[in-house]
Amino acid sequence: MKNEKRNKKMNTNINEMAITLEVESEVIDKVRTGEITHICIDINEHNQSLILENIYGNLVLTIDEMPDTFHGCYLYNNGEFPYIIKKSLACLVLDGGDSECLTKIIGVQVEPGTRFIYQGAGKPIVEYPDGDSCIWNVAFEVVPMPKEHRHYLMRWNPTISSFTEKEYEECTKDLEHGMFRINWSIHEWEEARRGDVFYMMRSGDEKAGIVFSGLIISDPYPCDDWNGTTKRRMYVDLACMNVTKPNEKPNVTLEKLQKAIPSLDWTKGHSGELLSEDVAMELGKLLKKK
Repeated sequence: MKNEKRNKKMNTNINEMAITLEVESEVIDKVRTGEITHICIDINEHNQSLILENIYGNLVLTIDEMPDTFHGCYLYNNGEFPYIIKKSLACLVLDGGDSECLTKIIGVQVEPGTRFIYQGAGKPIVEYPDGDSCIWNVAFEVVPMPKEHRHYLMRWNPTISSFTEKEYEECTKDLEHGMFRINWSIHEWEEARRGDVFYMMRSGDEKAGIVFSGLIISDPYPCDDWNGTTKRRMYVDLACMNVTKPNEKPNVTLEKLQKAIPSLDWTKGHSGELLSEDVAMELGKLLKKK
């Protein structure tokens, strides 16, 4: 985490996928440059229904029973956080007044803050280390979504890649918020930036096709060659979503790609190929079909 900035206020303008947060304009600038990677909020009676889904029946109190000073929830499960972040919550919209920034949530960190004894509606909070209530803090890790992002085709041949089939299986076993993270070499790196979109093309076997897609979550950086040579390569970090199970063929197979978009050679090429707008549009349409 490079830096954190607390939002000043939560706006009620939301839909199933996003929450709008009012922030200072400089926060948006720093999110776009990567200086700020996490947006922190306190869970309270005003925002908990927007952010959380209750699990194991551990509903705290009904909203109308909560005093204005109550900013937490009961500590169940030996102090474990008794909620999960809503699966439908995918984005944060940062509203800086004169500017706005759509960000994709790629991670969530939850930790208890101040513990206290809840004495009932309208009664003051008494801080206590072993109290039954707590102000919970949540940090959303976000990556900005540019209005005009580029699209890259990454290539993976598990028979020769340093990223093996076994590693792929391990990555898909326990997805966090429906995604996993890896880094990948990118050939046409000069224009690649955080928030750009990628598609992973598997090749070399009967499971060839687009096996996952997602977001580039770092600017390109140099590192040693994955193939073990003395050559230096450029890499980007990836948040991988829409994941195909290792033992299954992808929905968008090589055959479908070749038929729908014959202008691109899907069987060979560099990993990290910048796609034209036309190809990216057609590929997007193909991926939306089930």
